[in-house]
Amino acid sequence: MSKLEGHDPKYIERLLAGAAATVASVRCCWLLSRADGCVRSRPMGRILPSENDDDWTIRFVTDRRSRKAADVRRSAIVSLIFQNDRDDAFICVAGTARLIEAAPEVSALWKEDDYRPYFPTETDRANAGFIEVRIGRMELWIRGVTPEPFGLRTTVLERDPQGAWHCAR
Repeated sequence: MSKLEGHDPKYIERLLAGAAATVASVRCCWLLSRADGCVRSRPMGRILPSENDDDWTIRFVTDRRSRKAADVRRSAIVSLIFQNDRDDAFICVAGTARLIEAAPEVSALWKEDDYRPYFPTETDRANAGFIEVRIGRMELWIRGVTPEPFGLRTTVLERDPQGAWHCAR
């Protein structure tokens, strides 16, 4: 990567567009969290973003009684892995997770028809919540988007405190 690529807004936009296309192309991802001295991984079906969402905030519905919710309460730093084999597109994003537990916030995100099968009883629904991850770092391997030779070097993007993305070295 040249110095120009690392700071060129069009290059950054291309990388972000490739990452967004990869995330949009898969229904599930892996959530990795740290707990009890080890890394736990779980498959998760993400919630599609609404028009008002930041492009790099990802949400999941969860049971607040679950081990994953307890893990997020203990350590808010998580990673998500998205993989699209067909397109040779692999990304690992990392960020800060927040467990949404307050009834008004849960109600604002709740979609009865979508979530009722996973929370069939009143008790289950009373314990429903959401995990919201604000992405601050991306590691990308996307054929045709990240530099060649494909897969030999990771392309890393990081978000600065003002929210702008830049290539990290």
